[in-house]
Amino acid sequence: MTAAPPRSVPGLFLERVDRSPDAVAFTVRDDAGFVELPPEWMPPGPSTAAPPGWRHLSLGQALASIAGLAVRLRSLGVGRGSRVAILAETSHAWCALDLAVLSLGGITVGIYPTLTGKEVAWQLRHSRAELLVVDDDRRHAPVAPFLDQLDDLRHVFAMKPDQAVPPLAPGRPDEAMLRAQIAAVGPDDVATVVYTSGTTGRPKGVVLTHGHFLANILGTRQRWPLPPGQRSIVFLPLAHSLQRFATYRGLVEDISGWFSPSLDDLPEVIAASRPTILVTVPRMLEKIRARAQARAASRGPIPAALMRWAELVGVAIRHHRVRGSVPPRRLRLQAALADRLVARRVRDGLGGALHTVISGGAALSPDVALWFEAMGIAVRQGWGLTETCAPATLETDTEFRLGTVGRPLPDTEVRIADDGEVLVRGPGVFRAYLDDPAATAAAFLPDPDGGAPWFRTGDLGTVDADGYLRITGRKKAIIVTAGGKNIAPAPLEKALEGGIIGQALVVGDERPYLVALLTLDEEALAARARAGGWPGDADAWRQRPEVQAEVADRVARLNETLPRFSTIKRFAVLPRPWTVEAGELTPTLKLKRRVVEARYAADIAALYG
Repeated sequence: MTAAPPRSVPGLFLERVDRSPDAVAFTVRDDAGFVELPPEWMPPGPSTAAPPGWRHLSLGQALASIAGLAVRLRSLGVGRGSRVAILAETSHAWCALDLAVLSLGGITVGIYPTLTGKEVAWQLRHSRAELLVVDDDRRHAPVAPFLDQLDDLRHVFAMKPDQAVPPLAPGRPDEAMLRAQIAAVGPDDVATVVYTSGTTGRPKGVVLTHGHFLANILGTRQRWPLPPGQRSIVFLPLAHSLQRFATYRGLVEDISGWFSPSLDDLPEVIAASRPTILVTVPRMLEKIRARAQARAASRGPIPAALMRWAELVGVAIRHHRVRGSVPPRRLRLQAALADRLVARRVRDGLGGALHTVISGGAALSPDVALWFEAMGIAVRQGWGLTETCAPATLETDTEFRLGTVGRPLPDTEVRIADDGEVLVRGPGVFRAYLDDPAATAAAFLPDPDGGAPWFRTGDLGTVDADGYLRITGRKKAIIVTAGGKNIAPAPLEKALEGGIIGQALVVGDERPYLVALLTLDEEALAARARAGGWPGDADAWRQRPEVQAEVADRVARLNETLPRFSTIKRFAVLPRPWTVEAGELTPTLKLKRRVVEARYAADIAALYG
């Protein structure tokens, strides 16, 4: 008799555990410090040895940890419909706790650890969270003054032993109980509430069910099954739907996840894990390229020229590959030399085994994608939003088109509205915002033929004859100049970024012309300083005439390709990059346009002065 298909995310995980209990699920640092099961309650680990300073946890061990946490949570009253908030950095403990909550029919509320105490308290109140789990006392302190005001919150625990907050110690694992609880969870049960970034107002709570995740996990597996034995790094915020989706898919396939304690630790984790596939966001790829180019520039003009030459050769080889033609012999010889001198060193810096990067969360600049392709690393894009439970479209290893974000997943439809907005419907699309019927109604467009309504994504785009989607900007970010011209700033900003320019914001709404705020890439600037022997610090380097000339040249070269009404007339170089910590970037490194425009209103006014 054929077994019934899994009905929930934990059910899909159980199916994988039953197939390969000894396979590696997580790899974590020895000094992670989280409260874990006593050794006598833990089954044997995988036979594969981890590098020094790291340890592997098998699927069977992960299941035992989840079962132990489920026992403890159940004793605290967590059950069907209970809302458990997690305010913590990305870790294997976050994943285990999340799956324990879902196994009991509970609802995980992921909260970004970069939020202020007041913002965290608002989300706890809005979600009616009954239990809060934090990393440790440090994470608890900013929100502590607000907790007594939350009527629904009954318990606060920590993932790590500390002084002020009691640890969430797991109970003795009861696998039979866990399996029975998982069997009762179905696809229509709510799995999580994920809050939007709130860049255009107060965040909205997106309600996602187990069915939404199952549809996208199974849809992406059908569209692009990955070969066994993959290694990846888990480092994006687990409060975000993209990393949660990617982690779930990794747990149900032969993909071992290595957890990076922070973004600063990423180079160390890459060296230890030697990832084969990496799921990330465009800004991270931009930073990797900028770092490699900066290193080449710091070694002098010849290495910098070699890097540029290797890029050109790699792009030429890719064009032949895409067309299905054989490159001429001279180009093949150049490609072999470029790989030996440049590309292989870049790949070695990324662990030496990385073959594919999957970019999501925002559209990736074609220039960045081509650079990775030239270095011998395939780049594939997906597109989606929190409301689509991460991916709604996807490129694959064999179906891809530069500048697009792929084609819709199975049973998912995409069309373009009359005003250019991307509309989507399918099994991965959410149904409602939490306790916000007005926002829910405004988010959907009724189907004139009586079918399922279409979700208004807020993105602008086009779909080509083969169904590939191209994202061109955000509807709310469109600039309407004083002359009545409509301009999407995102493509201009992506074209400005690169070289010594790290970030760009184009402004011009109801203004006579466009201006730009720019920040410099700190690594590229430092590389220029080392190569040139410049005295002083970053503030002094920023003012140097050659730096100002390089920035002006990049702006001028972009303007040469644009119609007059969309050229950048003036620009200002700001003294520091925009960061998550300063509230200028979202946790997935997207720019908060309104925040930056308000914070630098005086600089913008000066550009129009």
